[in-house]
Amino acid sequence: DAMVRLVASYRKELLKETHQFLAQHLESEGNLREAEHHYCEAGEWLSAVNMYRSNDVWDEAIRVAKLHGGVNASKRVAYAWALALGGEAGAKLLTKLGLIEPAIEYAMESGAFDHAFELARSSLQRKLPEIHLKHALYLEDEEKYNEAEDEFINANKPREAIDMYVHQQDWANAMRVAETYDPSAVSDVYVAEARAAADRNDYPRAEELFLMASKPELALAMYQEAQMWHEALALTQTHLPHKLAEVNMAYQSAQASRGTGGSKTDFLATGRMWENSKQWSNAVDAYLNARKDALPPDELEEIWECAVRIARTELRSRYPEVVMEVTRRLREVRRHEAAAEILREAQQLESAVECAMQGECWEKARELAQGQRALEDRVEKAYQSFLVNAENTDGLLELGHTDAALDVLAKGKEWDRLWEMTTKNRCAPAVLAKYAAVRMQQLLDEGGGRRLDEGVRTLFKYGAPASLQYMDMYREVTKGVLGRNRVQEEEADQAKTVECLRDVLYKVTTALKGSSGGVDPELEQMLMATHYTNLFHKCQAEGGRDMAELATKISITLLRYNSVIPSDKVFYQAGMICKEQNQTNLAFVLLNRYVDLTEAIEEGDASMIDNADFSAATNVPFSDVLPKGQYLPEESDREGVRDWVLSVCMDASVDAALPPEGQAVGTIYAGLYASDLATCIVTGFPVAKRDELQINNSVANKRDWNLLVSKTKTCPWTGKTESPAW
Repeated sequence: DAMVRLVASYRKELLKETHQFLAQHLESEGNLREAEHHYCEAGEWLSAVNMYRSNDVWDEAIRVAKLHGGVNASKRVAYAWALALGGEAGAKLLTKLGLIEPAIEYAMESGAFDHAFELARSSLQRKLPEIHLKHALYLEDEEKYNEAEDEFINANKPREAIDMYVHQQDWANAMRVAETYDPSAVSDVYVAEARAAADRNDYPRAEELFLMASKPELALAMYQEAQMWHEALALTQTHLPHKLAEVNMAYQSAQASRGTGGSKTDFLATGRMWENSKQWSNAVDAYLNARKDALPPDELEEIWECAVRIARTELRSRYPEVVMEVTRRLREVRRHEAAAEILREAQQLESAVECAMQGECWEKARELAQGQRALEDRVEKAYQSFLVNAENTDGLLELGHTDAALDVLAKGKEWDRLWEMTTKNRCAPAVLAKYAAVRMQQLLDEGGGRRLDEGVRTLFKYGAPASLQYMDMYREVTKGVLGRNRVQEEEADQAKTVECLRDVLYKVTTALKGSSGGVDPELEQMLMATHYTNLFHKCQAEGGRDMAELATKISITLLRYNSVIPSDKVFYQAGMICKEQNQTNLAFVLLNRYVDLTEAIEEGDASMIDNADFSAATNVPFSDVLPKGQYLPEESDREGVRDWVLSVCMDASVDAALPPEGQAVGTIYAGLYASDLATCIVTGFPVAKRDELQINNSVANKRDWNLLVSKTKTCPWTGKTESPAW
């Protein structure tokens, strides 16, 4: 006490701690009453209560709690005492203390339900239902469901018994309890069982149970959640007809949100639902809701045809519109035959035929057009055009359109097949010539060059059309072949190509003379230029002095065809062969002109050429049109010719001028001058009357003709086999 007084006087802030210290010290010495005093002075009466409890002095603990904490505090201590005693002893204690209700609570919490019932029946009967309920819950936790059921019923809680059985999915007992004690819960049992069936995907059973519960809207929600729209629509139609439009809209929205249009079964089911309700316009729209990106074409065709059927039989006002829409869609998915049939049923025969042709359904188009001559012709023409565009030669041949089939092959450059087909079908010569010309033109369009050899041989083998409409082609071919430079000639079989070309032009000219009696002068000039070039090659190929003499004359003759053959080429060839034959004077004159031409070609200026040397040579026309390129591509070759000309120019013995026309007769110069005498078919030189040989519709110098024929054994003009005519 002295300590407490001193602290209270001098260190008042430590007074509480001092009381606590003293209380704990006294408690440890067993002086509980003094300890209680100091705990309470420190305001820690709960510590005093706990002190008495820990020392098993419960009466004192209750007293302190009641004194400082009130009745409720004392009851809590009493309850703790009962718990410490446990079982029936604890309950008796509470009863002794007048705490019957806490005693009952304690008994239930400790599982002593018999004692709880005994206390309640003797002292507090209103607690009996609560005890039954807690006992039932206890039995349920112990999985004693039958006993728990009895207790729930005793507690007047049948719904809890039902919920217990529902939780266990014991539907029979749940329904028994509901029917016996709570009929209003019967539908809830059906609903709970239905949900369980839905959870295990037993949707038909779930629907049946929802309907038994008079809850069709729950079955509908189940189907909608499961995206089972076919079943949802069927259920709605039967049990919730007022929701039909709403469900259908939800179905369409669901399909759109998924980016699909549903399955074929979905669309057919929706359409049939509206049909069964006789809502024809809705049925048509339902079928038309099927879109091309959602289903394969064959399924779309089946669905859309349902729309046409409904419109045709039940909704005539929409029939034209539906036919137009469905046939448009069918064409988009390449179902032209089905579209054509729908158009025929709608009495739109011409449109049906057009639709079939558009889809290349030719048998269907023929079937539709049968009996209508104009439509039949239209179909056949369209089919032929189709075969041509498709390059279907077999189909064209089946139709008997050989020319069209050949056109296809020619366009596709399938020439081996084309010639095979012409042979197989025994095509007329005119047909062969036509396609030979087509091939020749193709090769020209591809750039000519070496391709000309193939083209000329094609014309030679299959014939060439005798028509001036091909004049441009003949001109281009002739100038292309005869205008080759020396390198190009060496790379090609020039002699053979010229021979074939000469034969082609000869036959064309002969045919034109026979048909019209006249020949275009240009064509004739091309023939003669090719004819003499051919003989020039033959003479050179045969070799020998006599053939060289003929070749020299022919080269002089070719000078007159410088509008067909490049001028530098003819002057070079003539000059070089004259040089080889020691005709130096003439060689100089010719090669001098060649040098002038090469320089003019290099400069691109024809005015550089002085024609004085050849002004009297009436058989050598002067042309101011220069060749596009050099006959001798190599500059060194041209330089060699130029050097020779310069060297000869310094030779006083060389006469650089042509002899007068009168002095040229009978000489190598004769070919340079025009003459009234006949022209030799072999050399192109004038033929004196005494030397004339008329043979095979031509005139020749007898000696020259015999020289050539004795070597070649053929007529130089007709190509027929011949012998010399001595």
